Amino acid sequence: MLDDMSESAENGHYSCRIGVLDNDRCALDNIVALLEHLNNRDGRRLDIWASDNPAQAIQECRFGSQHTDVIFVDMALTGLTGVQVATQIRRFAPTIAVIGMTSYEPRSYRRQLQQSGAQALLDKSTLRRDLCEALDSVVSGDAYPRDGGFVGTSQAPIVYMRRDRAAMIPKFTATEQRFISLSTSHDTAKQLAAQLSISVDTVFSHRRNIKKKLHCDTWHEALDKCRELHIL
Repeated sequence: MLDDMSESAENGHYSCRIGVLDNDRCALDNIVALLEHLNNRDGRRLDIWASDNPAQAIQECRFGSQHTDVIFVDMALTGLTGVQVATQIRRFAPTIAVIGMTSYEPRSYRRQLQQSGAQALLDKSTLRRDLCEALDSVVSGDAYPRDGGFVGTSQAPIVYMRRDRAAMIPKFTATEQRFISLSTSHDTAKQLAAQLSISVDTVFSHRRNIKKKLHCDTWHEALDKCRELHIL
């Protein structure tokens, strides 16, 4: 959907459906008013929906009768953070462009929001100045600003998958990492113990700890999961 809009946006005309999520009703109304001011101007046709409820906004992005193209998400919400909302949207609706907003210091949220695959983070104090340019940029498939460390919509799912994969990899000690790498040789517990200069009981202890971290019942399952996560 955004690919079609990107081509239109480059020509200065586009239509898109925009969501706004902010639990501050006054801020929500003001942001919607700014977007409505852009509607039917300079070739933009905007269909705007708004919510002060994170769960409802996520549901609308996932199951709405019409596809949402761009969503503006406040970073400080009730129940969930803006980063958590952005992450869930990226997981279930990878083509939606996500623009974060905050009244606080943007650096507090920037890195985590970048890792969620979002396209921009706007300071609410300069929203009136930046909103139009940010919207035009993300509809064109770009990040805003282009040198701000965010990614365009085509790269967003890749960034999210990297983050998701990294979150799946448990933290192993240096000894455990070496133990895993040596375990691919099909050596017996006794042979592994000799290579690592540890007792056979310690070999089994390492195996138990690694299985627990990987949530596996057997050592073969643990090795298979290590291969799946490219740990081996």
